[in-house]
Amino acid sequence: MNKRFSTLVAAFAAIATVSYAQIGDKYVHLKNGSNYLTWDKASLADSVALGSKGTTKADMDSALWKANLIRVNMPGNDSIYTLTNKATQKQLSFSAKLNGADEFGTAIAAGISEFKIKHNGSGYNIIGTTTDGKLVEMAQTSGSLMVDGKTNKAGATGTVAIFTVEAADADYDVTKEDLAPVLPSFKFDFAGRDGGLFTANELIPVPVGNKFRFQVVGQENSTKGTKAPQYITIDTVMVGTAASVKAASFQLDTTITATSSAYKGALNEGLQTFTLKMDLGNDSIVMTTDSIVRFNTAGEFEVADHGAGAGFTYLVGYKSFDGSAKLVVDSIQINAPLITISKGTPVKLAGGTGVYSLQLKAKGGNPNAANNDKYLTGTSGTYAEAASVYVPSTQFYVKENEDGTYSAQARDIVSATTTSVATGSNGESLAVVAPVQPFTNQPLYAVDAAKSIYTTVGGDTLVFTKLDVDMANKHIGYKYYTKEEMGYGAVKFNLASKAADDIYLTLVQDSVIAGAKGVDKAVELRLMEGADLATVGDTIYYGAQALGDTLVRVAYAMEKAYNAEGRFAYEGAVVKLTSSTNGAVNENQKRFFFAENPVGGSYKVVAANENAAKMVTMNISNLTVTYDTPTASVETYFNIEGAEAPVYAKVDAGHYNVVNGSEMLTASAGIAKMLRVGDELKAAAADSDFSLYVDSAYVNRGDDNTEYGYYIYKGAEVKNDTIVGNVLAAKGDFVANNATGDSAIFRGVTVVADTIAYTGDLDKDGKQNEYKVRDAKNTSLVGFKVVDGEGYEIVALNAKKSLAVVNGTVIFSNTVAPQVFTLGATEAPTANEDVEVSEVTVIAGNGNVTVAGAQGKKVVISNILGQTVANTVIASDNATIAAPQGVVVVAVEGEEAVKAIVK
Repeated sequence: MNKRFSTLVAAFAAIATVSYAQIGDKYVHLKNGSNYLTWDKASLADSVALGSKGTTKADMDSALWKANLIRVNMPGNDSIYTLTNKATQKQLSFSAKLNGADEFGTAIAAGISEFKIKHNGSGYNIIGTTTDGKLVEMAQTSGSLMVDGKTNKAGATGTVAIFTVEAADADYDVTKEDLAPVLPSFKFDFAGRDGGLFTANELIPVPVGNKFRFQVVGQENSTKGTKAPQYITIDTVMVGTAASVKAASFQLDTTITATSSAYKGALNEGLQTFTLKMDLGNDSIVMTTDSIVRFNTAGEFEVADHGAGAGFTYLVGYKSFDGSAKLVVDSIQINAPLITISKGTPVKLAGGTGVYSLQLKAKGGNPNAANNDKYLTGTSGTYAEAASVYVPSTQFYVKENEDGTYSAQARDIVSATTTSVATGSNGESLAVVAPVQPFTNQPLYAVDAAKSIYTTVGGDTLVFTKLDVDMANKHIGYKYYTKEEMGYGAVKFNLASKAADDIYLTLVQDSVIAGAKGVDKAVELRLMEGADLATVGDTIYYGAQALGDTLVRVAYAMEKAYNAEGRFAYEGAVVKLTSSTNGAVNENQKRFFFAENPVGGSYKVVAANENAAKMVTMNISNLTVTYDTPTASVETYFNIEGAEAPVYAKVDAGHYNVVNGSEMLTASAGIAKMLRVGDELKAAAADSDFSLYVDSAYVNRGDDNTEYGYYIYKGAEVKNDTIVGNVLAAKGDFVANNATGDSAIFRGVTVVADTIAYTGDLDKDGKQNEYKVRDAKNTSLVGFKVVDGEGYEIVALNAKKSLAVVNGTVIFSNTVAPQVFTLGATEAPTANEDVEVSEVTVIAGNGNVTVAGAQGKKVVISNILGQTVANTVIASDNATIAAPQGVVVVAVEGEEAVKAIVK
């Protein structure tokens, strides 16, 4: 071995100051003047610096290094080392490139990680080599680097840093945090040797000043008397015989607070306290005691206290008895073990990032012991008897970070409501709840990995159970309706009860809500979101938002679906439909969250202003419904069923016959007409002749658009988002027999995306007017309003008028009973052109036949024998011609002949 290598090894193998301790490889300080080479984590990037070594163990560990010989280069016999930092267990490594400041920085980076440590007489130079063979040395100023004697590209020079080797502190006072930084307990390791009570069990450190008592996990308390705490105590029973070396071993005992004959009239507190001194060079521990049990030749003992400054060291170590080593405590002829702390190692959560339940394990002196085996919730200090995949307040989103640590946050608070309300960017009312975060950026340590029991630094011991939760469900725990479902759907509430499966909420006298048997009795309620009612506190954002898991729940108002009679609300304990002008009922008593049952499928109905655990309840014995705190005699969960039909129908785009009885809606010379088809009183026409094209009025609907709005075309040509044709519209005033409205016509139109332009509708400058879907001048927007069990009313949504017929004229009106239509799918007419249907009508009467719409045309009427009974040219638009009783054949010029029965 060359002289340089042997000198270096000697310098780094700094010996411990305790001569009886077993010495292993040590970490040492590299000192430059009064400064130490230190790993620095204060900046964003790890780096090294020259500075103080600090006073805490963590700081001193950051300034401790171990040199690891990796090879000897030939020629030159240069010994090459890596330098490992104790605190980080990472190697010293620098980039071989200039940094952004054109300097060779001190940031830890891949590049130069092997060093010559060259002795120069007064210390050592740390020298690395770049890929192009240049030498890298540490400069003295701020721990910067030099390459070829230069610290930067500009050529600035510095003083080469010369390091001396300083041994680590070998007399460091161990703290509780050093023993048990994470778990409440720890284990000693006596280099694999049997350490009796000290190594066979997990120990709980109990500080006594700067010393410790030790409890054994699982045996923290005596089984006798008052079951007082017990600790490892120097035993009064002798190890060995009177003729051999005698010493005391260890037992578990309680603390004696008064003099005791068991200890020869002395206290035993000194026999339970241990001083721990650590050598930071390898974290080995020397354990001594304040007192000792001595034995005379007769085997009798005494309790001796060495006292302050007495010069005695009562050491925990090994002595040989009858050929075997026993762990004892003595002051002479004792072999001290290499004692280290068996610390927990961070572990990975088997299930990785996901949603978990966290069950508390808190026994003994834990202040939360009363909640042992209960489940954490999103409200601090509140625990649940069970966790559920349907209840987000019992779920925790646990995220594995890139550095192997973990963060967790509950997905909801216990209450569905919140008093903290904010206004969103679009003026909507909303609130954000912040569920608890039991740990953030913390490593996990296994308490019992087989049972998924883990803990964090200073945290609770918890059972992690991964839940099979649908992460795509952003409304978990609450019933949520899309804008479309909410705006145009209706619901009914079926009691979720094992006692009865056919009980529904119904409406009884004075608009009171009660229970009734049978779905036919159910009250159907239309949903409205509170934000649409200019109310507050209805949209609440929850979830583990700090970890990117955002959820949202919404409170809804409800009104009777087909004949509004007020809104679902509670007044006192009474649940009812109440008017919007009822001053005794606040707005937030008229809106409700639907919170899911822990077993799933059904929901409790909770008001938006609830803060006292009240909800809608039903007494199964008398079917009364109240808003109150649940008791054992009431049911609280309801199945929410869809009603038979929505308020407005959703219609797929396509061609339809719009039918009322034996007539269909069509266009005739630009006028909306109801014409008869399919019987012998009308000239033959196919259903496709009455084909109308129905399409949504919206192309760019947007998330908040709930409307089923449509245009009805005759002769439509569709190209992408453009439709050209004739559209049903309202135009002009109609007055007849006290019936008022707007004439229903078909106007030429061009619809592009969400704008509509009527042919010939120009502004004062002659430019085409264009209207948005909801512009009042758009008279073509219609909805198909459901008439329960019958069909639809066609409603002009901007004018709020319905399609009706007065004296054969089709109009939009709100003073005439609307017609009820059905929709029948049909084929498109040829070339999608406007097919005109004949207006000729033949009506059989008493002894005559009336022919309408055939002015100027020849009409021939024959009996069933083929005999002509009338042959004339019609002079008027409505002509009555005499005809014999029975079946006759009426042939109008240009039309197919039809049969009629004359009475």
